[in-house]
Amino acid sequence: MNRVLKSPFLVALLAGLVILVLAFVPALWQVLRGTASAPVSSADTPWSIAARGDGVAAFGLQLPGSTLADAERRWGEDLQLAVMAETGQAGALEGYVERFEAGGVGGRLLLTTALPEAELQRLQQSAAEREPAGGTLWRYRLRASERKAMGATPLVGLSFIPAANLDAQTLRQRFGEPDEIIAPGGRLEHWLYSARGLAIAVDAEGRELLQVVAPADFERRLRAPLKTAVSAAASPAASAPR
Repeated sequence: MNRVLKSPFLVALLAGLVILVLAFVPALWQVLRGTASAPVSSADTPWSIAARGDGVAAFGLQLPGSTLADAERRWGEDLQLAVMAETGQAGALEGYVERFEAGGVGGRLLLTTALPEAELQRLQQSAAEREPAGGTLWRYRLRASERKAMGATPLVGLSFIPAANLDAQTLRQRFGEPDEIIAPGGRLEHWLYSARGLAIAVDAEGRELLQVVAPADFERRLRAPLKTAVSAAASPAASAPR
């Protein structure tokens, strides 16, 4: 399964989205200290996710094309940046905006990168501090010099958790009918919009999760891992009592 799109924080924050967690990123971090919201144009609302050329425009960023430096110029100190890793693992370098707001829509935004394991291990060793982030998950905060040096790192994925629950009717009004629904009729459905590189986890009992990647990466980073995870969870071995 693709290492880049798995997140320990998603495990902590959205236990009901375990299937999606395995498919997407290592940490949509546990609740951080509150920060002031950065001003964002209404054109950057989740509803404005749209195909643009060979990529997708989402939350004021472009995939592919945008980098950590672009995100830092946009959110400044509101952008938290750290390597998030389970004990003994390389993890992933991720950016996090705890209070993202655009056009009256608020929530949490995670920015995902893809770095070689050797580079991630180096960043862990040179981190300014290591903090526990729940269970066996650790947060390695980057030194200022490393943060600046990582500016050219491309973003490969975005995850957004709205502050308010969004029902299926609202999502259809905003995004239209999905191209495909994985696990239809269940508590957790996955709505796929391949041309926009967008997957929405529609949770009947919890908060929704929007994930965006470059359309060219959609099958590899989202659709295929999701289908595999859903199939695995539905297998007799997965449902057998322990």
